[in-house]
Parts: sequence; C-alpha cells; structure tokens
Amino acid sequence: MTTLDEILNILKVGENRNTEFKRKLTRADLKTDRRQKLVTRIRFMTCENPFEGVFLIGIEDIGGKEWKIHGISESSLKTSEKVLTDLCEEAAIEIVEEERVETPKGMVGIYLLKRLADEEIKETCSINVAGRVNSGKSSLIGALVTGRPDNGSGSARSFLLTHPQEITRGQTADIHLAFMGFGAEGKTIYQDNPLSKEESARVLDQSVKIITFFDAPGHKEYSKTMIRSILGADAQYGLVLIPGPEEAHLIRQEEENFGIPRLDEITREHMILMSSQGAPFIIMISKIDKTSPEDLELVMNVVRNSLKEVGRIPVSVRNIEEISPVVRELANDVIVPLIQTSALDPASLELITQFLKSLPSNSKHSALTNPARAYIDKVYRGIKGTNVVVTGTVKSGIFKKGQTVRVGPDTGNQFQEGRLFSMEMFKKRISTVRAGDLFGFDIKDVDKHVVRRGQIIIDPDEETESCKVFEANIVVTRHPTKISVGYAPVLQCHTIQQTVILKKIYDAEFLSVGDFARVRLEFMSSPEAITIDDKIVLREANTRAIGTIVKIIK
Repeated sequence: MTTLDEILNILKVGENRNTEFKRKLTRADLKTDRRQKLVTRIRFMTCENPFEGVFLIGIEDIGGKEWKIHGISESSLKTSEKVLTDLCEEAAIEIVEEERVETPKGMVGIYLLKRLADEEIKETCSINVAGRVNSGKSSLIGALVTGRPDNGSGSARSFLLTHPQEITRGQTADIHLAFMGFGAEGKTIYQDNPLSKEESARVLDQSVKIITFFDAPGHKEYSKTMIRSILGADAQYGLVLIPGPEEAHLIRQEEENFGIPRLDEITREHMILMSSQGAPFIIMISKIDKTSPEDLELVMNVVRNSLKEVGRIPVSVRNIEEISPVVRELANDVIVPLIQTSALDPASLELITQFLKSLPSNSKHSALTNPARAYIDKVYRGIKGTNVVVTGTVKSGIFKKGQTVRVGPDTGNQFQEGRLFSMEMFKKRISTVRAGDLFGFDIKDVDKHVVRRGQIIIDPDEETESCKVFEANIVVTRHPTKISVGYAPVLQCHTIQQTVILKKIYDAEFLSVGDFARVRLEFMSSPEAITIDDKIVLREANTRAIGTIVKIIK
C-alpha cells in the first residue's frame, strides 16, 4: 500500500514523460479539444518500453514547477476515475493497478497505466537482401521505404547506416532492418523519416501488410554477418542485387582469367546460399541508369546461364502486367524473377513496389499448426523493467503473450522453463507472433546469464533434439587446398555460430572444391538444437561448404 511519504517522494521528482498529475477530472475533460489533448498525453506516457505510466489525481500543480497534495472528496474521485477510464479506452490503454490513499487534505488516486497489446499485423513478409559491396542495397531499400528516389549521392541509404564506420565508408557493416507498409486498399504507406519512432508507429497502425527487409553487408570482411543474415533471419524470400556496371567489368575479368564469362565469386556465393535455403528468391540488376546496353545484355545473359546451372528458370519482369503470373509460380521454387532497377528511377521503383505488394506471405512458413519454434539472434540484458529480452524470427507455429516456453540448450544440454511476459514487433507491443514474424520477447523466470544467441525457444511439450554430434551431406564451394579429418571451421545454421570439428569423411580421404560427401561433425563447445534437413554453412577465412543435416547422433 502506498504511504503518504511515498506520494511526497513522487511529487519531489515531479511530472515527467511517464508521470502525470491532475487535481481532478470532470465531464468537461471529455469535450473534444480537451479530450484529445488528454488522450494524446496518455498515449505518450506509455509509448516506450516498459509501456507504462503513472497517473495521480488529487495533486495541485503550482506553475508546472512544484506539486502538492490537494486531495478531493470520494465522490469527486469516483467521477475522476470514470473520466480517466473513458480516456484510457479511447487511447487503447489499460488501467492495470489503482489505489486510493486517504490524506489529511482528502483522497488521492494513483493509477498505473499500461498500453494494451495490439493484435498481430494481418500479414507480414520478410525478405533477405544480399549483394556485393556497392551494389546499391541500402539505397534501393531507402527509396522503397520512403517513396523518394535517391539523389545520386546516397540520400536514400542514409537512415540505414547507423554505425560510425558505416557512415564514414557509406557501406553496411551489420544487419539492418527496414520495413514498408501497405494499407487495406493496397496503397503504399511511406515513412517520411524511418528513424522516427512516431513515423514507424504511424505506418504500423495504418498497415495491413508489412514487408520487412534484412539488409546484410556485402563486403568480404563482413561475410559471416552476411551468412548469419541469410541463415538466421529465416526469411520467406531472398533478393540478390547485382550492380550492372561493376558486374559487367568483373564478368570480363573472370573470362580473361579463366576463359569463361561468369559472375564473380561473391555474387555466385550469394546465389548459391539463396538457392540452398528452400525459399523463393528474386534477382535485381541495379544501377541500370549507369549501365550501357552492351554491359546490361552481358550481365543478363550470364545471370540467366548461372540460374540454369543451379536448376532455376529465369523469368524477366518488365512491367506491372507481368507481375501476377510470375508471383503465382514463385512459390513452386523453380522460377527466379529478373527485374532491372535503379534507385534513381521512379518507374522502376514503382514496378518493384507493386511486385512486393503482390508477394504472399506463404512460402515455407505456411504451416502455422506446427509447434512454436524460434531461434534467438540477439540478447539484451539490463533493460529497465525486464529480465532478459531476446530478438529473432519465428521459425514455425504461434507464440502468445503469457505462455510458458522452454529455452536452451545450455552447456549441460538442459533447457530452462520460462514465461513470455511481453512481446514486441517493430517496437510495438502485440499479443501474438507467428511463423515468419520478427519478435522481441521479455522472458521471465529464466537465468538471463545462461541465455545466448543460437538457443531455441520452443513449446514446453515439444520434444526437440539437441546434440553435439551429427552428420550432414555437404558440397565444398570454395577452398584453396584440401579438407581432411580434424578440420575445424565455424558452422552457421539458423542463428547458431559455433566451431565444429570434422570427425569423419565417408568414402573419401579428403575433400576439394566441387566435392560432395557425407561427413560427421562435432560441436566444440556446447550442444545445439539442430534438426534433420536444417541447412548449414561451414566457414573458415575464404573456405566455404554448404550442406544439409541428415542424422542426429545422441
């Protein structure tokens, strides 16, 4: 129970973002102008984590610099409570705690307000964007999200570059997330300033469909981050961006060095990783405003041949009329749309926007009846009012606020049981997330120091297989020498990133580029929650091998 001294301590701190004082509320406060101001204030109080605010009634405001207990009668407090309830209902805010304190001057009411969880967004669609350095990924995403073509000097990409080294170099170094929304009638809802929380909230409130972009770095030195983006985000679609002028130059270099006109190794790797994920992907030729007709024809021909080599059928999308039949076939995972674009050209941006609007959020996430599973990508400890906050993408099933989950495995191959106290999506409180959605979970009742990236969050009833030893079928895509038993690369699978040891190669003594083999691998540090058919990448410096898990050894 709150004491008089505790109220006085609150008054010493004074009004702030999350605290509001009023002498009393009356029916006059429900008139249009006054009502709107109070509703706006209540929403503002609860718009940031932990989405709570404290409203005190019976407090005298002396010039906005000092506050004293005024006290009101019990009947006046009842009227004030009814008015506050009406205001909170309009603001979609819940009064979760209320207390009446009797003081020498009269009654004081104390009310804890909390923002109601929104219903889940009706449709979400996530896209992994890959491309070599300076391919124009950030510029293209920036132009799509804001509806404003780039000015030729990188204006569209500026909001995606947040780290100092990114701003200095104009290149992405980490995974960045951006989104665009579509309204009920299909109208694109643009963001004037994607860095503004208020702008983001407005777009989310008005949208019935959200397209999320994972913009990963393309530079060699950030290759592990690029791989983590493609594997860990578990996106429904992939997008490979190929810059016309630069790729044409590199194709000619490849032909001069090896006698074959082919894509450069970074672009080839992006294409192989995308095609190995079992999700549809799209290829866009960027910077067509700077690409000569001869270079464009060269790039398009080589891209088509490269796609045919990995068993895909390239299909050009040149106008809005060609979108519908291509999208219908996309889910079959055979065709790959080819789109020519420029971040400076409004017409090509409109074509891409219409294409994205038509993408269904089905893909590999269509089975929502599967058990709820999600891999942890990032962990945040020490956020006020939380235990441990984790983020990632839901792999399957549906998670609901308040449900019990298991998190693990830890180094001893054990799982902790906890509770989803709250959940967010795009910094907005929600009650449900489903397969394909990005999430932020505040998990209670678990040891926050044991939670780490790569662990899985699952339904408590699900039997999940975590192990240290497993077997996989792999193909070596890049390696300067030979791979033999004892080789210790870093394995990446979902958000898992851990060194493994090659324990056995079946039917071979060593592996070279292009070789297929079944191998036995062992995690060096701790068990991980992997399953049969999971896709893996083995990485060490410039070495690459990709594969599929085929056996779990308990």
